[in-house]
Amino acid sequence: MSTTLRRFGLIGKPLQHSLSPFIHERIMDAAGIKGEYKLYELGEGDLARELPKLLNELDGFNCTIPHKLQVRSFLKGLDSSAQLYGAVNTVYRGVGYNTDGFGFQSSCVPLRGKRVCLIGAGGVARVLAVEAARAGAREIVIRARRPERALELASLLAGLGFSQVKCLDFQARESGDVLLNGTPVGMWPDVGGLPVPAEELAGAAAVFDTIYNPTATRLVLKAKSKGLWARGGLKMLFAQAVAAQRIWHPELDFGLLQGELARIEQELAWEVLKRSPLKLVLSGFMGAGKTHVGGLLAQRLGIPFVDLDEAVARRAQLSIAEIFSQLGEEGFRQLERECLEAELSSSGPLVLAAGGGAVVQGGAAQLIHDRGGLIIYLDVSLETALARCASGEGRPLLQKGREAAAALYAQRRPLYKAAADLWVDGNEQAAVVVDAILAAFELEV
Repeated sequence: MSTTLRRFGLIGKPLQHSLSPFIHERIMDAAGIKGEYKLYELGEGDLARELPKLLNELDGFNCTIPHKLQVRSFLKGLDSSAQLYGAVNTVYRGVGYNTDGFGFQSSCVPLRGKRVCLIGAGGVARVLAVEAARAGAREIVIRARRPERALELASLLAGLGFSQVKCLDFQARESGDVLLNGTPVGMWPDVGGLPVPAEELAGAAAVFDTIYNPTATRLVLKAKSKGLWARGGLKMLFAQAVAAQRIWHPELDFGLLQGELARIEQELAWEVLKRSPLKLVLSGFMGAGKTHVGGLLAQRLGIPFVDLDEAVARRAQLSIAEIFSQLGEEGFRQLERECLEAELSSSGPLVLAAGGGAVVQGGAAQLIHDRGGLIIYLDVSLETALARCASGEGRPLLQKGREAAAALYAQRRPLYKAAADLWVDGNEQAAVVVDAILAAFELEV
């Protein structure tokens, strides 16, 4: 291990949620580097005063918004990567680099010969477009809110010899084989956002979202539920950080650290979850296993668990059967909605097992998404559901017999699917279902 302390950091603003110190300090520790990594929150007006000092004091640093462009004028040169993408995210010995392209390449998105639909035309979208062109995409469709940015990006691609580009309005309903999201839509805490309507996934084969918080956005979860190749931006984030460390420490062979780096990347996924209190709402028919699975999932994640039916019973100080008997289903639904809203309004992360009809009531899914929740549907066969609820005890809606239960199941199943962000096979054992959910969020199982 080196005995001389090396100093690194990140400049930008705001930085309060940055994961960079967590990532870089662990990489350096694994590589035997005695180093520190600090955050330097600088506004646009601070750059001229502070950057010359940091260039002199630090062994290297990263740049994020709003400085990825402005920093170039303070440097003595630009690496070809920074020239290609027109922005700097890493500085070493006064030279600017950009490691985002390497990070995206590490995600192994299938691009060759594909029609690529790119959402957005900002800085990260620029990286995605250039890499898609270099990887041999057949055509790139750019959909952006600001047409002039899309045209600028098309001009850049033309300068690289890639002319198969179409620029469309953000609202245009034109997709491709591969969908790339280069916008912040769906980022925590506004996890309910979708950059494109879910129906557009019908014609896609692969989806990549640059957002890494949450580790799987609604877009990624919906794509995985349809059986598509889908990945969030966590690997890109980590790989670009490793690339920066390679630049700062050219004497080291990071190839010898693959095992340690894989472990740190997995720790990073859990750190994202820890810092971003998601609310995971389990939905599904009676007998889907929501309470059992929810309890196990919350235990694995180390976060609280709430059974919505139990919350309703506590509020009414009656059993579910008594509520139905005294207030009817309408009265029960009103209490259920009140309890759902209360639990979603609580601070901190949560796994919530919703009642069989909670999520399919009008406006419930929108409420969950608006309050920072994601919906996980445990899909079970009618036979499995009825076998698990054989006694019918405590389940008023099963008292009308099998035929009525089958009709209710047929009515609700498409509603569960429409509301869900992630579909999981609930016929499996609870531990297997929990593993599938964790894997969807790129958490080690």
